[in-house]
Amino acid sequence: MENNMSMVFDAKSENEGLARMVISAFITELDPTIEELNDVKTAVSEAVTNSIIHGYNGTEGKVYMDCSL
Repeated sequence: MENNMSMVFDAKSENEGLARMVISAFITELDPTIEELNDVKTAVSEAVTNSIIHGYNGTEGKVYMDCSL
């Protein structure tokens, strides 16, 4: 069975922590190891940070996060 989640938030650096927390909760059903969980959180953190810095370069915008298991 597939599970999907979508989230939209302001492109502000303080929301990077929110994205990490949400993805952690979303993948809990997979029972990841601490290392796997940290790897996913790091990947999300990098993606969100790059979106904010390179996608908006200090201007207002939205980050769209779509996840599937």
